[in-house]
Amino acid sequence: MELIKERFTLPKEERLCSRKALEELFEGSNKSVLAYPIRAVFQQTEETGIRIMVSVSKRFFKRAVKRNRIKRQLREAYRLNKHILRPSCRGINIAFLWNCNEILPTEKVMEKMKNLLIKINDSVTDISSAD
Repeated sequence: MELIKERFTLPKEERLCSRKALEELFEGSNKSVLAYPIRAVFQQTEETGIRIMVSVSKRFFKRAVKRNRIKRQLREAYRLNKHILRPSCRGINIAFLWNCNEILPTEKVMEKMKNLLIKINDSVTDISSAD
């Protein structure tokens, strides 16, 4: 039996940094799914690969230390569960937004992220099969 060794990394290529890509993601009619307290806005692109960004509003947490902790939790949850998203012929840009004013345990964030990625995967496969 062959063991598959998958590297759970989040390289720079998988991060959404481009101002133009961010504007396209938040403008227009892009899909959005919610697994409270995480909301994901996503858009299929012509480029290959999945790129993400994580955001925690100052409205919910005034202190940067708390915002950074939640961003770390979200990135870690995505990094460990990104295999749920099936590689598609086109790329996907995803923005994860935190919508709550309390810090949840990491296990809870992991569970919510799994639910969210499953919803995104279902939506993307529905869109791809319709094309």
